[in-house]
Amino acid sequence: MNKTISILLRCLGMNRPKPRTRFGLYLRRSERVFVILAVLYAVLHIFPQAVFAHSVTTNGITIYSRSPLPPEATLCATRAAELLKQSELAVVGRHENVYVCDTPWLFRLFSPGSSGAFAVSVPLTDNVFVAAADFYADVAMRSGSDFNKRSFSAVVAHEITHGLIRHRLGLVNSIRLPDWVAEGYCDYVARESSFPEEDGLRLFVSGQKHPSMSYRYFIYRQMVRYLAEHQNLTFSEIVARANEPDAVAAETRQELRSGTPQ
Repeated sequence: MNKTISILLRCLGMNRPKPRTRFGLYLRRSERVFVILAVLYAVLHIFPQAVFAHSVTTNGITIYSRSPLPPEATLCATRAAELLKQSELAVVGRHENVYVCDTPWLFRLFSPGSSGAFAVSVPLTDNVFVAAADFYADVAMRSGSDFNKRSFSAVVAHEITHGLIRHRLGLVNSIRLPDWVAEGYCDYVARESSFPEEDGLRLFVSGQKHPSMSYRYFIYRQMVRYLAEHQNLTFSEIVARANEPDAVAAETRQELRSGTPQ
């Protein structure tokens, strides 16, 4: 027990020989500060409730916010839950936590690498952090000049599905899963993309391109929709075709050209 405590103290920069130089002393103090900040950051990710004072729970989804939540927040969570129930990945009794940041700095704190996203789902905890939301209009917002609004309930369903994919495949396999399957399936569950539907179909069918990530996700959703609804494939069978993006895209384009998608 004493040895364990000793090792822990050393990891925290304590219980070590005192540095012999002033530079070494400054370095030792910097190490301690860094370790303490890293621990606090990890704890904050595990227990973000400490930052969000208000919450509402319904249908297995708890929405947290720093400001009081209107009744419409419950309706948004209910819509998200209904979308999730249609997926074969849905797990009965599973509980999801969604944190609405509503300020850029707070969203960057929890998602430093995705500050321009609508939301993120954090591996290991499966906590979902949403950049900003208007519960009255059921709208989620992100930092960006275009395609910066979409349904809040759809965004929540999308991000929770990332957690469900990790639950089904495991963390390592979910990380290795190509974006067209991971993001496409999540948007398929959400039943929408941030890119305008009519414009997206026109561009995709004609073989044209658009530089936005939003359009790329739109294409991914169409590819997954084609496999799930036109080919009647299960999620596992869709994953089995993960290394065939070009072939699936060509098949999807042909299906859209031949008639109205299901």
